[in-house]
Amino acid sequence: MLQIVSQRLIEWGFESICLQRCVLGLIVLACWPYQGFADEDDVASQAVRLLHQRCVACHGAEKQEGSLRLDTQDAMLLGGDRGDTLNVESPGQSLLLLTIRQTHPEVKMPPKHPLLAEEVALMERWIFMGTPWPDLSPLPEGMSESAEIASDVSNDVGNAFEDERNPIRTLFGGKRLDLWSLRPIRRPDLPPLPDTWPNAWCLNQIDRFLASDWSRQGFRPTEDIDWRGFMRRSAFDLTGLPPELGAVEDAHSQDADHETWVDRLLASPTYGEHLGRMWLDVVRYSDSNGFDWDEFRPQAWRYRNYVIRAWNRDLPFDRFVREQLAGDELLSGAPRSEDEQDTLVATGYLRMGPHDNAASLFNEQDRSRAELLADLTETTGSAFLGMTLSCCRCHDHKTEPLSQVDHYRLRAFFAAINFADELPIDLDREQTVIRDHNSQVDIRIDELRQQQRAIKEAIVGGEFALGRNSSKSKKGDRAENNESTWMEKMSAQQRSQYEVLESEIQAAESNKRKFTFGFLMTDKRGDIPATFVFYQGDHRQPRQSVEPGFPSVLFPVRPTFNDSEERTTSGRRLTLAEWIVRSDNPWTARVIVNRLWQATFGVGLVETANDFGYSGSTPNHPQLLDWLAAELIDSGWSLKHIHRLMVTSRAYRQRATNRNSHARNEISPRRGLRRLSAEQLRDSMLSVSGLLQHRESGPPVWPELDPEVLQANPAFLDDNETRTKGWYPSASSDQTVRSVYLIQKRTVRVPWMETFDLPENSVSCPNRDVSIVPPQALALLNGLWAKEAAIELARQIRNQNSSKQWTNRDAIRDAFRRVLQRKESQEELNDCLNFLQRRTFEELCLALLNSNEFIFIE
Repeated sequence: MLQIVSQRLIEWGFESICLQRCVLGLIVLACWPYQGFADEDDVASQAVRLLHQRCVACHGAEKQEGSLRLDTQDAMLLGGDRGDTLNVESPGQSLLLLTIRQTHPEVKMPPKHPLLAEEVALMERWIFMGTPWPDLSPLPEGMSESAEIASDVSNDVGNAFEDERNPIRTLFGGKRLDLWSLRPIRRPDLPPLPDTWPNAWCLNQIDRFLASDWSRQGFRPTEDIDWRGFMRRSAFDLTGLPPELGAVEDAHSQDADHETWVDRLLASPTYGEHLGRMWLDVVRYSDSNGFDWDEFRPQAWRYRNYVIRAWNRDLPFDRFVREQLAGDELLSGAPRSEDEQDTLVATGYLRMGPHDNAASLFNEQDRSRAELLADLTETTGSAFLGMTLSCCRCHDHKTEPLSQVDHYRLRAFFAAINFADELPIDLDREQTVIRDHNSQVDIRIDELRQQQRAIKEAIVGGEFALGRNSSKSKKGDRAENNESTWMEKMSAQQRSQYEVLESEIQAAESNKRKFTFGFLMTDKRGDIPATFVFYQGDHRQPRQSVEPGFPSVLFPVRPTFNDSEERTTSGRRLTLAEWIVRSDNPWTARVIVNRLWQATFGVGLVETANDFGYSGSTPNHPQLLDWLAAELIDSGWSLKHIHRLMVTSRAYRQRATNRNSHARNEISPRRGLRRLSAEQLRDSMLSVSGLLQHRESGPPVWPELDPEVLQANPAFLDDNETRTKGWYPSASSDQTVRSVYLIQKRTVRVPWMETFDLPENSVSCPNRDVSIVPPQALALLNGLWAKEAAIELARQIRNQNSSKQWTNRDAIRDAFRRVLQRKESQEELNDCLNFLQRRTFEELCLALLNSNEFIFIE
């Protein structure tokens, strides 16, 4: 290497030995970051591996952005649309180096996630070495390097922190291991209260952690919100509805019992309706399949109601996970109780993804199956683990310690699943009664058919008997099958008897009891299809097969399955579920307590609820996050316990911070005003007007749609005899249920709800978007639901005051009390009285429903 540099220096005119030594010294100093690397062969190997990991997905054999390939040395030397990749005369000015340094004026690569400093240093050294390209023992076509590494893993390999043989450590050269979410969950000690902090400020452990963090950063807490504000805030956060009428008036003191009020909300059936909606967002709940036909799923609502019940009864989260992933594997035979029935219904989670019902018409079943498994794998990663597994479906992950093989190892847990549309969910005793009843009906039907047969035999005699018994007879050439022959020979009495018998048969058939079915998944123990790594994620290009496994960075060994002969299912999904809720799994508990924090304070401790990786956010309060995760596990995975801690903390009572208060070093976990969600807005309008029906809905409720919406959807215009493609509005009297019970179609979301950011439900939604756009104002002023709520609110206020002399002042006072849970000010009263001189009381009610105070919550 030094000889090459000396020769180059002579060519540049540095003939003096002294000058050469000075320049070489400067080069050594400039290249000091390279000294940590091994020999040149190792540098070249690592550099080429890095190219394949970070660049080849966009610049490889399948795809060449900018006409540039970087998967072979020859291809790299050819350059692309922007010219040569390398500058032999001036390596430091090579296009490849400028782009990865992010110093090129137009192009910076990789565009979203730049290389780490040590990775840039590696590439710099490799380029200055002349980009030697080592022989890396070419893999079979389409086989990823991670697959080759994983194929050699034995059951005694440890995690990437402790074992150099770990496939992730080998694949990424020991990098990507400083990720915070890989660290085990440890319950931290409670930090001491800072000396400068008020002693009475902390109400529970959450406050201790926040006070410690804020004090260290030079912040101080804001003042507490008033009692009315706390009641409204907690009611919306825990139930999605405003406080009940009169509840605020019953507690005037600032010393009101906050904890009793919170317990009342947690015990309300409306709690599960609101928090269940959050979970339905995460698991992309829908009442339809998606794709072109977007067919209706008549039984999907059972899973929705299961989720609501689970949150209401505080089903331990570890059980919640097991039931959704493997409820059928937790049972032996038919369910024997309502809880076991729910366990079976919970497997609807496995069916929630989009499904192309038309795939078989085009012989694309394999494609549809691959999409189902990919979606299920990626949603499971996002929902339970905070992992972006979609990014490693086609190649090793570009930023996280995840390989392409990790994606398919997790996918293999679902390899045996199939729809279970004919699996009854009735209780065991009910199924026995149904079978016994139907057996008796079948006996009666057989008797009636024998009587019909006797009538036939009396007409056609021996010819009929011959046709019935002859194995050589052909369909249609004997009297039994020639209906017109023996029907014509019937007498009037015989015909009457035959028709009476037929009526009795039809009546008996209609008397059969039907089993109840759900929207379920299950699998079988044997004949499990192999799982293959797909080249570039293409199901038509399977490569090496893989066995089920967990993320290799921490859990590289193969799992052990329950192979009991008594088991009818594979046991794979239950094994996955048991691992997800293991205490040494660093992801699950952190992910779910962060979702609860986000639902409570508006912003999670980790702001990217579905991504706990390098591309996501880091925790704002890492010790608090770990304390909450440990507390969840130690409490028996009680979500209500964690939620109660959050809502009864002093931090929750604080006023939300805004820019001005933040400038004064005041801080709160709650960031400014928050607009109500689509469901909260609609449900609140129905609630304050008295229209809201509090009932557990069964099948979804279909609201009215404008004709232009119906005519614009091809599926609606191409409905079938089973009525699964069209739109069928429910009765008007049934439409005022909570929004969680409204139909959730994939291709057509209810327009009013969509205006207020109802999420797209084909993929997991970690957090709702919150927009403020003009169509929202138009929907609140002119929307059918808003107008009906205003009219009903005005009617109820008039009816309530009909027994006394009714005045506008009384009406205004009652309207404020119902809509905003407070008394109006004198200025507001005067403004409203002036308004009523020109407008109707219904319009005043509509104006209150359009007020910021109604639409936003602090």
